[in-house]
Amino acid sequence: MSLMTTLQWTLRKGFWNFVAKRKYQRNIPMVVDRPHRTPARLQLIPLVQVYPSIPISDIRIADHSLQDEGRAKQGMLRRLLTRLYPKFFPEELVLRVLAWLYTTTCGPMQPGRPEIPADPYVALDQAYTKGHRRTVIQTSAALNLDPKRTLKPPTLPPELEQFPDLGMLALRGPYAGYLKKVKGTRTQYEWDLRELSSYESYPDLYEPWAHVLFQFHEQDVTLKPCRIECQLGTIVPGDPEWPLASRIAVCAATTDTALIRHWTWTHLVGGELFAFATRTKLTDSHPLYRLLWPHLVGTQASNRLATLGQLVPGGDFEAVYSLTYKGLCHLISKSTATFRLGSFDPREDRHRRDIRGILPTPTLDNCKRLFRIMQAHAYRYFRLYYTDEAIRYDEQIQDWVGELDRLLPNGLGLPPVKLGCVALANVVAKLMYMECVHHEQVGTHCWNYQLWAHTHPVRVYRDNRRVPEDVYQRLVNTNYVLNIVRTPLLSDLTSLALEGERMEEAKRVFRVFTDRLRDLEHAMEREPWAPWKIYPAQLEVSINA
Repeated sequence: MSLMTTLQWTLRKGFWNFVAKRKYQRNIPMVVDRPHRTPARLQLIPLVQVYPSIPISDIRIADHSLQDEGRAKQGMLRRLLTRLYPKFFPEELVLRVLAWLYTTTCGPMQPGRPEIPADPYVALDQAYTKGHRRTVIQTSAALNLDPKRTLKPPTLPPELEQFPDLGMLALRGPYAGYLKKVKGTRTQYEWDLRELSSYESYPDLYEPWAHVLFQFHEQDVTLKPCRIECQLGTIVPGDPEWPLASRIAVCAATTDTALIRHWTWTHLVGGELFAFATRTKLTDSHPLYRLLWPHLVGTQASNRLATLGQLVPGGDFEAVYSLTYKGLCHLISKSTATFRLGSFDPREDRHRRDIRGILPTPTLDNCKRLFRIMQAHAYRYFRLYYTDEAIRYDEQIQDWVGELDRLLPNGLGLPPVKLGCVALANVVAKLMYMECVHHEQVGTHCWNYQLWAHTHPVRVYRDNRRVPEDVYQRLVNTNYVLNIVRTPLLSDLTSLALEGERMEEAKRVFRVFTDRLRDLEHAMEREPWAPWKIYPAQLEVSINA
């Protein structure tokens, strides 16, 4: 490696690390104490119309951001410009410039960089620098952040220490949502990620798809993989290729999680359409709007900014994962149709995957406890304002439900009965769960998983080399920015209560919600800590706020 290329990398790495640290530092949690009106009529337009360089027309997003969604620190110049030009967003302008730099000689990537060190802790220390860690400490101090919510250095999960333990990963952690029972069997389960073989990947990488067959052993209550189908062929334990096949299976799971379940389902489909329908079909003085406001504010602006960082040509997704840009856009476009709101109800999800009974499901059980709190909260709130009959005669609620059922792929999944408090609470709980719990599980939760490239690769090279340091640095910075400080779910939401005779009772409903979450937090704190667990104190009020 020549002195000139080393100098170029040092400057390049320093600049883009600075960008990542500034993104982390400048983002501040939004204030969600009062709802805002939607001042201008929002419209949904194809993604490609907003970003001509992204050839995706199947996904529709809001045609503009709203001023109440500004998230960066407000300087004098920004306040002046936003008064003169209401749709002006300096953050978007800056990110458009950075997106352009991705494709120039000043971009974050430098082909020919050496592999990261074999020691995973050395590799992490070189990429997650003292500057990154110092920015976390400074930001936490400036925001007076609860130590529970301060970003800690990544923790290596036990299932990734020496070898990817697929049986453990299938039951707990960010990939626990993939396991399903093999039809016609009693103790066989599977990961079926073969669909990913349909999308173009880089020729020097193994294609990120796999089909893993698991056998549950009742005597010692363990789930063990017994066969992996991937680009290597059909591999079984004891074969020389078994370790490599296991790494390819993990690569497939994390690719699907990041690109489909996190980005496409949660952000571009679920979050975007939920926010649009609520903004356009409910007034800011409607009880349902008050309940939903914390979980949707910031969506349009945040999704647009994230698109500029991740989905544009040369963005994080193309640079980090195995798919070419053509394959990436094809995958995201096609996976839109696979969105189902029922996936965000752990009970429905358990039934759909048929993983009830003898199989231990620690992550699903954790998520179910959180869902129950959200469902009970929504039901208490609706019973305060409505009877079942009153809901059926509320035009705004009916318009909101109808719009979501029309916009969301596969609709709301409501049974063919009249809408009442129970059914409406279930819909709202799924949306809250998607924004708070699911987003944590498949997004920020990957901080403790993706950065251990020795056993959890986001790319698997055909020549068996480790990931190059420019790719790994991009991966670290991407996950770092995903962990910016957002508004905690354990916030005081009582100011959202509508004025009137039910105001004090509505405040009590919001307080009960946070009290139930704190009770669960205290109960979980009495148990051993684990990186796969989702704690209420970690949860954010939405995917964007």
